[in-house]
Amino acid sequence: MIRRWLAALSAIGALCAPAAHGDALLTRNQGLLVAPYGLPGALPSRLPADGESRVAATLNWANAAAVETTDRYDLTIDGEIRELRFRFERPVGPEFAVLVELPWREVSGGSLDGVVEDWHDLFGLPDGSRRELPRNELLVQYQQDGALLLRADRDSSGIADIPVALGYQLAASDRHALAAWLTVKLPVGDAEAFTGSGAADVALSLSGQTQLADRWQLFGQVDAAWLGQGDLLPEQQEAFAWAGLAGLSWNAWRTMDLTVQLHANSGVFDVVATDFAGDAVVLSFGASYRTSGGWRFELAASEDADIKASPDAVFNFAVRRSF
Repeated sequence: MIRRWLAALSAIGALCAPAAHGDALLTRNQGLLVAPYGLPGALPSRLPADGESRVAATLNWANAAAVETTDRYDLTIDGEIRELRFRFERPVGPEFAVLVELPWREVSGGSLDGVVEDWHDLFGLPDGSRRELPRNELLVQYQQDGALLLRADRDSSGIADIPVALGYQLAASDRHALAAWLTVKLPVGDAEAFTGSGAADVALSLSGQTQLADRWQLFGQVDAAWLGQGDLLPEQQEAFAWAGLAGLSWNAWRTMDLTVQLHANSGVFDVVATDFAGDAVVLSFGASYRTSGGWRFELAASEDADIKASPDAVFNFAVRRSF
């Protein structure tokens, strides 16, 4: 509960402070059982100008390994998600804009188990349940009170649920911006393949940014999501979830920016005291490089600040451009 309020206050503080051009990293909780739901990703606080369009392509490559066992339940989440997402933004009036994303998601045993173990060894991070599981194999299983409620062990891929968002520019100046967003997630994906939840979700968001100093930008976002009755553990699914992010960017050198970002979300399931059902906190670090031709390239990595509540490691690659 304390972590929830701290994350919310940090994000709200970013919205209320004086002004900016900081952009959030295009990543969020990539958990196998969370990503299919309609918790919005990072949304722009400064809408595109009249006649301007923006495009982006992002790849989030996540690796998760968690085992939890008690006398009442048995949970195993072992696998990888590779999610490729194309984004398009376009103004539809002086103060409105639309944003559409086309995601493709692959769930598999993957190939990063050894890389993540080396990553953890390098930075002295805990491996959790990773050493108990076979390398590069997929298994998602949840058993409660002797009943098997969920099991998947075959690779799958396909078009994921599609978010469509309408934004309104609440305020904007040279030093700050604030926008409100309404996002509807269309149930195009397949719950059995973890490419969708099986239901439409609706979210309201506030996204803001502010210039702290010549080289420092603060940004934040808060989200409230109403979740339709999906097909992943439907009896345990929550009807509402919240999310938020806060981050800080530093212009380290001319066209090079460094960013640290904290993303948090409440659980989308109400199940017996498992970590994956509780609040998740994801810490991300990234760098971006801007070219004279208007391209922006980003590289980032994320870690689960709450062990087992989100993937152990996520590697994020993004390309953006305005035209």
